[in-house]
Amino acid sequence: MRKFQKAVVIFAVLAMLLATAGCGAKVPDAPADGKIRIVTTIFPPYDFVRAISGGGELAHVTMLLKPGEEIHSYEPTPLDIRRIRECDLFLYTGGENDVWVERILENMGEEKPETLRLVDLTETVEEEHVEGMMEERGHDHDHDHEHESEEAGYDHEAEDHESEHTHGGDSSKAGHEEADEHVWTSPVKAAEITAAIAEKMAEIDPENAENYRRNAEGYTEKILELDAKYREIVKNAERRTIVFGDRFPVRYFAEEYGLEYFAAFAGCSSDSEPSASTLAFLIDKVREEKIPVVFTIEFSNGNIARAICESTGAVARTFDTCHNVTKEQMENGETYVSLMTKNLEAVREALGEKEK
Repeated sequence: MRKFQKAVVIFAVLAMLLATAGCGAKVPDAPADGKIRIVTTIFPPYDFVRAISGGGELAHVTMLLKPGEEIHSYEPTPLDIRRIRECDLFLYTGGENDVWVERILENMGEEKPETLRLVDLTETVEEEHVEGMMEERGHDHDHDHEHESEEAGYDHEAEDHESEHTHGGDSSKAGHEEADEHVWTSPVKAAEITAAIAEKMAEIDPENAENYRRNAEGYTEKILELDAKYREIVKNAERRTIVFGDRFPVRYFAEEYGLEYFAAFAGCSSDSEPSASTLAFLIDKVREEKIPVVFTIEFSNGNIARAICESTGAVARTFDTCHNVTKEQMENGETYVSLMTKNLEAVREALGEKEK
């Protein structure tokens, strides 16, 4: 509900933003160096373009989401809208978090730039609810596990607040179907997306087409080397189940490597307080299967994962979904590959290793 209300507010101000986007919103003039300008909403396509353009040597790339900002709290500014309007190529995911983009582009009319949606560049699946995952508020009323939630030491007083909308899953319950937008979490899909972006850049800037393709090939090789490392971990794994005490925006990653998964919320859920039954289910799952690691994601407070760990003896680890980076990470030159490489050891710890 709150996500819907937020969308209504954003739509209400879009007309004003579009009307004022050219007034007082300073954006650099067209570059004298002749480089094309590319704008992205989030970090993965920003990083892919940065690599394709030779670290920015061949193109100017701008990310709208500020380092350290969470995508679910992002709202476009007049400057953002002007940047979109004046760029040569605009990249966005195309999922529920980008619903504002479609309205902006629609209102730009003939001024709309060339665009690419990540969800159009690879095969997608619908976001889903798996066993134990909290449904929309109103669907999950099981209070039989009150004693287990108390054992976990987790405060459920906030559970009575008005729900935020959780999309995806069973369409008979949710009333609609949504594609899971987190396609980049599969390294294989990230490589496909990188290659597709390079082709679009080559089309827009044919003078540098071969450079774009060559750079993309080099970066996809690094991504696929990362993929091979994950496959080796899974091949030798003791178990193939992962648990997230958080949202679960890594379905493509899990399915790429044949992993079973359980989590508190769906990938784009705005909920932050799990129901008693969801928390109890995850605690029981970790205990029964002796799962050593409970994951949380970047920019999360980690409270749910810690509560599960306190009740089970598991340890909490962060799985970086790469949707954004901190200011420090940006300054240090972190990339999609470097972030996903850091996830390797946490995944290895979570899955264990077969006895030889």
